[in-house]
Amino acid sequence: MEKNLNEVLNGLERLPQVITPKDASLILAYTGISPDAKIVDAGSGSGFLAIFLAWYCPKGKVITYEKRMEFTKIVERNISKTGLKNIEVKNKDVLEGIEEKDIDLITLDMKDCEQAIPEAYKKLNADGWLAVYSPHIEQVERIVEEMRKNKFKNIEIVENIVREWQSEFGYTRPKSQGLMHTGWLTFGRK
Repeated sequence: MEKNLNEVLNGLERLPQVITPKDASLILAYTGISPDAKIVDAGSGSGFLAIFLAWYCPKGKVITYEKRMEFTKIVERNISKTGLKNIEVKNKDVLEGIEEKDIDLITLDMKDCEQAIPEAYKKLNADGWLAVYSPHIEQVERIVEEMRKNKFKNIEIVENIVREWQSEFGYTRPKSQGLMHTGWLTFGRK
């Protein structure tokens, strides 16, 4: 039996915090990117978001930027375990510039990511999307301010809370523990 994406992700190395499938799936849903999308992912971490996006955009290309070499090596190892061929890893700080242009989606998950927003706007295609993951609401405020300054439209802030349930011996109730708040996603369109 072929593994599904959750099984693949569960077998990967995790050092930096990851964007979970519950949040990554919202990026697909809100942006509606196509299977042949050109995507730039900045702040690779362990590579989970890049892998998620490449999995669901098999005819597209994901270019993921990570400035820390130790994380870049983790990303490369994780990608090699998936067999995905549509991901390119760059050991580079995205704040030094995005090399690609006419991008369908740019994702940012890094400290001071609001500094990358002007460059992201320039590199997106005419209908391109920006999706920013933020663990802290104060960062969201800075992101929205910068997105407005750079003329992004359709700005939305989303928190995705998933509550799992259990059913045992005729009793059904919410699980006592789970993955509730992970962060905020801020979306904007060029």
